[in-house]
Amino acid sequence: MGKETNGRKALLSAVLIVSMLSACGRTKVADADAQAPRVSKGTIEASDIGLAETPAQGEEAGSTGGAYTLPQKTGYEAPTSTENRTIVRSSRVDLEKARISIGITETELKKRMREQAGNYFFDLMEADQQLLYTEILMVLEKHGENILISAKDADTLKKVFLCVFQDHPEIYWIDGYGYSRYGSGDNCYFTFSGKYTYSKEQCDAYQPMIDAFVSKCESGLPQGARDYEKVKYVYEYIIQKTDYDLTARDNQNILSVFLYGESVCQGYAKAVQYLLKDMNVPCTMVVGKVNNGEGHAWNLVNVDGSYYYVDATWGDAGYISNTDEGDTLPNGVSYHFLNVTTEEMNHTHTLDNVMPMPYCIATDANYYVREGDYVIGYQPSKLQKLFEEAMSAGEKYVSFKCSSEAVYNLCVTKLLEKQEVFDYLPAGAKSVDYFTDEDLYIISFWF
Repeated sequence: MGKETNGRKALLSAVLIVSMLSACGRTKVADADAQAPRVSKGTIEASDIGLAETPAQGEEAGSTGGAYTLPQKTGYEAPTSTENRTIVRSSRVDLEKARISIGITETELKKRMREQAGNYFFDLMEADQQLLYTEILMVLEKHGENILISAKDADTLKKVFLCVFQDHPEIYWIDGYGYSRYGSGDNCYFTFSGKYTYSKEQCDAYQPMIDAFVSKCESGLPQGARDYEKVKYVYEYIIQKTDYDLTARDNQNILSVFLYGESVCQGYAKAVQYLLKDMNVPCTMVVGKVNNGEGHAWNLVNVDGSYYYVDATWGDAGYISNTDEGDTLPNGVSYHFLNVTTEEMNHTHTLDNVMPMPYCIATDANYYVREGDYVIGYQPSKLQKLFEEAMSAGEKYVSFKCSSEAVYNLCVTKLLEKQEVFDYLPAGAKSVDYFTDEDLYIISFWF
């Protein structure tokens, strides 16, 4: 059941911003280990003269209540591979016939290879690997078994399979692959089989339900929406329709989200990818680890020609929350991981892909920048507008991003230490809870 019918996540505390982002570490490169968080959270009382000292890293500076930590398990499971050492003796001629029987002909291969252009991992490959990629895809689509492919070694086969797996969320009926090796040296050749979790008949039965979910989702997309609006819409839609649940059925693929409304990170990532690709927004799945050492999956998107990272799982604040008390976040969604740079992602995520990923530096489509919740200095009029808009909408939560460390430090000094935040709150306000993140330059208040 999704959030619309499952009350246990319908109300999300504004404190969830604290729980999610207090996990943020600091790294300088994509493969570095996550470091200690540089965040603070607490409550300012209107009667206080000021903060006597800045809280230590990850330490509370008031009574926000409870301790917040990353969950021990993300639920991510990598696909598996198995070599079949009991060889079924088939002649090369018989294997060629089996290959043709599922439609892998020279003409069809060329056609299907042209169709793969635009898939992130496919576009990074040399021609021989693109051929193997297309063969694997065609075998999986047909639920093929023991089909001759052009692989020359097991390592390349694994690499190319993972690229297919990450580029194609619609292939939800596999959780790995098997292969057989024939001959040796220059005479070595391979056959390939998927590890199928559903038969072709079962997949045919599921497809109308998948199509219905996609159709309903896309019916709410505004006419003429551009790339940013599409990414934001899908991010919100998936989060609002999905509960994070380690026990969810089919939680490594799109069925968990589209049919059951419960999933884990790989289900979120593949659902986001499926929808955005259907909306003609380039998107692939990214894998790696988060700073508790657990495997994790998120997305890379291309918005108006620039790459950004998106993590809908971490946008679902309930993923890291251990409380559901207090006020609600608007729409139950956190936007801290909507269209972020590599540097920002490195604070909590470490890449571990078989192909290189771009170093994302663009910020134009970052949520805070695009929505105007972004300050380039201490701007009282801008801050006044942010608080007034929140209160007019019936919300008691404001979050904004600073353009630099210097701006962030100035805002912390003015708003927290000098308590100028009370200039923007309703008359008579006695206290305000806050969260600050020194790495992401984010300041949040709920009141």
